[in-house]
Amino acid sequence: MDWRGPAVLVALLAIGTGSGYAASVQARDTAIGAGVPAPVPAEQPELPIEAPLPFEQDPDDPALRPGLPMETQKLGTGKFEITFPAPVGWVTNANATNEFKWKKPGTSNNTYVMRIEQINSQDITIEDAIDIRIERLEREQVDVDILERGADSLEYTYRSNEDNFRHSFMRWLDLDLSGQADVEIVVHGRQKDTPGTRDLIRRVAEGMRGASGGVVETG
Repeated sequence: MDWRGPAVLVALLAIGTGSGYAASVQARDTAIGAGVPAPVPAEQPELPIEAPLPFEQDPDDPALRPGLPMETQKLGTGKFEITFPAPVGWVTNANATNEFKWKKPGTSNNTYVMRIEQINSQDITIEDAIDIRIERLEREQVDVDILERGADSLEYTYRSNEDNFRHSFMRWLDLDLSGQADVEIVVHGRQKDTPGTRDLIRRVAEGMRGASGGVVETG
């Protein structure tokens, strides 16, 4: 009987088993990472969403109505003089030599107010003035929403520093047809003041004249 065949087979099986075991150990060793285990971040993690901050309650003063009685007023002197209609009885406060505010006496803060500023010294077009205003609003105010942009106008809402909801209208005028903006008009109000503030800024803008203009139509 030839016993060498089974002996060789047993030897080969032993060698194969040992080689397989050694290879598996080597592969397992190289697969083990180094360092401290850490959680794997999500591919697109979602940040927590904060609930919108509620607005403060508006003052309960009566709403501004369209059709206010108006009277002629003037700002500036010489070639910088402007003439325009303004609400009868409203008080004027100067913010600067070229900027004034009008407010109805006895009304609460954060109701309605009008501001007129002479900006002819800035030498900018109306389009540039609107661009600058939008950039400034988005940089300085919160919850800004541009509702409408016209060729010489802007309508928007925002959150005031006192957390009140404000609805505003702006107009820019080129009174001497120089291609540059001469006057900026702003009327701020509450949401319920919108019919009155829209009517007020329209009448002031349509009735404004430069130094060489005619008589202001106060209606």
